[in-house]
Amino acid sequence: MSLVMRRGSSGNAEYQERRWRLVATEILGTSVILAIYFLLRGLRPEDTDSSVARSLHLIRFEKQIGIFEEVRLQELFLQYDWLMTIANFVYAWGHYPVLLAIALWLVVKDPVRFRFVRNVMLVSAVIGIVTYWLWPAAPPRLMELHGYDFGFTDTVHGATSNVNYFQPGPFVNDYAALPSFHFGWIALASAAIWVNTEHRWVRIAAVAMSVVMWWAITVTGNHFFFDMVFGGLVVALSWFFVGALSQADLGARLRALRTGEPLPPPNH
Repeated sequence: MSLVMRRGSSGNAEYQERRWRLVATEILGTSVILAIYFLLRGLRPEDTDSSVARSLHLIRFEKQIGIFEEVRLQELFLQYDWLMTIANFVYAWGHYPVLLAIALWLVVKDPVRFRFVRNVMLVSAVIGIVTYWLWPAAPPRLMELHGYDFGFTDTVHGATSNVNYFQPGPFVNDYAALPSFHFGWIALASAAIWVNTEHRWVRIAAVAMSVVMWWAITVTGNHFFFDMVFGGLVVALSWFFVGALSQADLGARLRALRTGEPLPPPNH
């Protein structure tokens, strides 16, 4: 009996060691991928003329379909300083820190499911980089700077901002507005929480997280509605794409790595 118990304990320790090694590998790999993404986004030379022109086309499109209400929504909340303080804080600190917390939760909970979500982010990031380089677009907050005053106020980056939104210089691209991953990746995080828990209130909180971010992005003048719709659409298509490619064998291959079993042949 004691020998069996010692073997079981040894096997469990070996499993835990493999598991934490996989967790560390996923965290490191994801960090490298995101650093490359932000660097490629930041390296795009500014093309203000075409960026502003593209946003003007976008404004005309929103007016045509009757959804150009961003200015009116911002004006509604600008009169309440405490709400704008919340909006600024959500925009600045409710994005990357929240994504990091959810990523750490999921990678520890299930590295297999984490890798799926990470791959969705990777595919969407590739689409985003292509879009930022080929079709840069100016955010609402910069339109007045280029001679087009639609009434937007920059509450996060402007002189009256009450929040410190730190961005390292090489990673900054003020004209990477379309698609909006400030919304799209929070929507991805909400979806990741939804499919990885059955707790009712946690799911409600996950949905609320995306709703609040949509509101904060809008009232701080950082994106048009279409930017966020496009960001959500890119993430959704990336989710289905990754699912179609990997659903059949990704779980089996990662579990084999985790347990030390032979890797199954890839599906074709």
